[in-house]
Amino acid sequence: MSAPSIVVTRQDGVAVLTLNRPEHGNRLTTALAAELAAVLRAARDDATIGACVLTGAGATFCLGGDYRGAGPTDEGRAAYADALLAMDEAMAQLGKPLVAGVNGNAHAGGFAVMVACDLAVAANDATFGLPEAASGLFPFIALATVRDALPKKVLFDVIYRARLMTAEEASSLHLINEAVARPQVLARAVALASEAAAHNRAIVALGRGLYYGTRSARPREAMQAARQALLAALAAADR
Repeated sequence: MSAPSIVVTRQDGVAVLTLNRPEHGNRLTTALAAELAAVLRAARDDATIGACVLTGAGATFCLGGDYRGAGPTDEGRAAYADALLAMDEAMAQLGKPLVAGVNGNAHAGGFAVMVACDLAVAANDATFGLPEAASGLFPFIALATVRDALPKKVLFDVIYRARLMTAEEASSLHLINEAVARPQVLARAVALASEAAAHNRAIVALGRGLYYGTRSARPREAMQAARQALLAALAAADR
């Protein structure tokens, strides 16, 4: 029997989701992305889970997508891209704090996954970046997530030079919240997740949903959505 591609454990009210393909750099396959999306949806609907931590097995967080596993057909490649989009949507719609426990290098799609989390604790010897150009590719899907997290000049410097950032640089750019020794990453990520989960969960869900739901909204649309969220939060507080 093969090992699961996602391992789910619990630390009190925090679900720890571990990418479990260490022999492949925890790269995202179509199946792994689909499974992670399903696990996130289940966590969203589980009232006993207050927050989630996403981490990697072994010495690597995630080295990106396993696009070769999608095969040579248009159908396989489309399914791969669709699975990545569904995974990103499930992360945005989790409704609960999501903390990246970046236990090692986060490159390409793995870097985008880290950026897509609400908070990130990283190993102080980890590296980060979008090195796809060195392999004749471009960070197409990752770009949709990362473009708003980096200044334009830094973004294209990282892409065009296929260079990797240190934890110190990632911290200075506010891509990670903390850099700690590798053995401390998971415990610190769980601690941050537990702290975030201690607040009113219904109201946090409304606020988090507002943020992810209005990322591309026009100012007036964002204000209307904020108004609705405020009214819902006040009603929840009354209850």
